Amino acid sequence: MPDQVLHSSFLDSAALALPRNTTLNFQRVFAFGFPIVFAVLIGSILSSGFWGNGAPSIAQITLTILMIFLAAWEAIPTATAILGLIAKQKKNLSEPVKKLTVAILVTIRDDAIEDVMRSKIILLDALRKQHEHDFTLHVLSDSQKPESLHAERRFFYATTRAFLFYNHRKYNTDFKSGNIRNWIESHGASYDAFITLDADSELTAYAVLELSNELSADPACALIQTIPTVRRGSTVWQYMQSMASRLYGGLQGRGLAQWMGNEANYYGHNAIVRTQAFATCAGLPHITGRGLWNGVVMSHDFVEAALLRRAGWSVRILPLNTASFEQAPSDVIAHLKRDARWCRGNLQHGRILTAANLNSVSRFHFLAGIFTYLSSVVWLAVFMLWASLETTQAGLGGPFALSALLLITINLLLPRVLAVCDADRKGEAFAKATLETVFSTAFAPSFMVQRVIFILKTLANRPALWLPHDCRKKSFFDFLAFHIVEWIFGLGLLAMIEQGRLSLWFLPMAACLVMTPFLSSLSAQTFTTTLKRSPYEDA
Repeated sequence: MPDQVLHSSFLDSAALALPRNTTLNFQRVFAFGFPIVFAVLIGSILSSGFWGNGAPSIAQITLTILMIFLAAWEAIPTATAILGLIAKQKKNLSEPVKKLTVAILVTIRDDAIEDVMRSKIILLDALRKQHEHDFTLHVLSDSQKPESLHAERRFFYATTRAFLFYNHRKYNTDFKSGNIRNWIESHGASYDAFITLDADSELTAYAVLELSNELSADPACALIQTIPTVRRGSTVWQYMQSMASRLYGGLQGRGLAQWMGNEANYYGHNAIVRTQAFATCAGLPHITGRGLWNGVVMSHDFVEAALLRRAGWSVRILPLNTASFEQAPSDVIAHLKRDARWCRGNLQHGRILTAANLNSVSRFHFLAGIFTYLSSVVWLAVFMLWASLETTQAGLGGPFALSALLLITINLLLPRVLAVCDADRKGEAFAKATLETVFSTAFAPSFMVQRVIFILKTLANRPALWLPHDCRKKSFFDFLAFHIVEWIFGLGLLAMIEQGRLSLWFLPMAACLVMTPFLSSLSAQTFTTTLKRSPYEDA
């Protein structure tokens, strides 16, 4: 598995030429044309308001540019949801062309081994009963804690199950990507394909067979990614994340599959990968540069997908209905700690954007990952400019700016409305979508502030490490200490509103920021203790 040279082109001679898809062109025109049209509409509204009072100020021009950017960015999920609503859900299992030998890889690092293996062993036993493909299960451990290693070795020494293998790396070179690379270089030649699972992710036997059949039937494809559904957990936060995933995930997944076509992204788990193609084309070098842009590639999955496409292989999304699962962190703090690591990895992609001969859609995936975090900076800048222009209605643009903000808000709600239209039980879906919208809106100001903090820490080259989910019980003071910046910021906004320096338009944002420690503490409360533990029961 040689390192790829990012500044040189590479084409795999084993990759088959991809057929031209004319339908895909129309889908992409809509997926990117809709956001552009919406952004132009927002820009024209704001320009009318600002130019109506003479030449606009620098602050007004800057606000217009930033809101045009936000309008385009936030309209992409809406366009994707519309395409997903049009697309049909695949219902029948594909027919395999040839029998594959498939390794299911489970990467762990100081995770509770019995909890991890419960569903994986059920999966292995179910797959060994079918005869379409040959499956084995490999647990790849990067654990460092002595108690974790002891528990893992005791578990695997006690099992008598065949086709189950365990390997522990003493040195965690390159984290998860290095763990998988180590397996490929030592065992990969024996397998046509491998399926990647995280410790907290699961696939049903149906999903594994469907992925294997699809890869068997498509020799030009190197990687097929599912869209995982967040499993119902035991806390309020996990339940709300699961609700959002079930409401919107299927629609977004079908939409992404429509416009991405053979140039999809990879999210690091719950996907099947052609071993030879991955070994030949996706070896990750360490990037060279200063600070953040130096060393091991953190968000390696995006890069691996881009390298496979560069080499001539297709990468696809296969949206499956309730067959692919992952677990959400137990509370907001655990979620944000994971998000901080993703922020570092995604910003790192700025160094890889200029790699030679990358597919244009792959470059967009990198940009989208970067803008996921930079958009929080833009939102914060919009609110600050808005506050500075609020001295007079004319200076702000009067009803024009409010109209633009209202349209952006409607656009943010539209994917939720389309998801309700797509649901079988629309009344129940509407109630859940309403609850989820209120819940996510309450946390939106906090996440904006936290992501700005992430970016600042990342640019200062503060380290971000791979860690298992933080499931420890926390007190209210833990949440208050973690969210102290948002809390103080919210109190400051409330003081400015009370003094008349800001209008009541800022009251919802200020209230959400002040309430963040309380809401975050609420998110960690146990919601139920009777939820099912297996994806087979869940489905």
